[in-house]
Amino acid sequence: MRILRITVAALFVIVLCLFVFFHIQQRGADQSYPVITIENEVLNVSISATDTDLLEGVTAYDEKDGDISHKIIVESISRFTNPGESVVVYAVCDGDNHAVSASRKIVYTDYTPPRFTLTGSLVFGISQNINIRGLLGAMDSIDGDISDKVIITANEYTSNVAGVNYISAEVTNSKGDMILIQLPVYIEEMHLSAPVIELEHYMLYLKAGDSFDPHANLLSALDSAGNDISADVQLDTNLNTLKAGMYEVHYRVTDSSERRGHAILTVIVEE
Repeated sequence: MRILRITVAALFVIVLCLFVFFHIQQRGADQSYPVITIENEVLNVSISATDTDLLEGVTAYDEKDGDISHKIIVESISRFTNPGESVVVYAVCDGDNHAVSASRKIVYTDYTPPRFTLTGSLVFGISQNINIRGLLGAMDSIDGDISDKVIITANEYTSNVAGVNYISAEVTNSKGDMILIQLPVYIEEMHLSAPVIELEHYMLYLKAGDSFDPHANLLSALDSAGNDISADVQLDTNLNTLKAGMYEVHYRVTDSSERRGHAILTVIVEE
């Protein structure tokens, strides 16, 4: 029984000593946390901004370590809170592994929303295989080519019936900015040897007030024998470059055998 009491007393002394030791250690440890200071609440940057650019005007100080601005990292950049605007989060850790974070708004001054692209005319003969996905793409100022993200949400055409039909499509970039479009699809009685009209652009974006000559967009018009009949191409359009909206420029030509060719340029005029 005496041995048990001695053992318990010894354990008590050991535990007490450990408690006192860790208490002293804890009192001597650095309890302060770094402070991040941000010079401007909003930072205007380019979409090509680096971490160095994003860290402009951001400093950090710790009571024990002093200036630790060189340790600040860009922890994350959010998706858009508004078009062209995100929140950047900074983080820093002192020598005692005390970590803090802070954030501010960044505005991408040269950001433009995604834009659709077309690599061919949306005019088809009733006997043609219609592959809209092979023609419709998208480009983004941040992500580059995002054609693989294009989703055709509505598809109203019937391939073997002549007429004007419509498709709807959408695309979203990595920042969450989504754009929508509705495009006409022309299905026509077209001879297999109809003239072929080639355009430089099949979809073009303009700013309101920009000058544009649709004739300059025509690259060539060839009949089935390879003869250049570009001089015979007729243009029909409702294009008004002074007013925002979506417009069509129709290029039509008839060869010596009365076979008709048709191509379309879609023009999107932005504010």
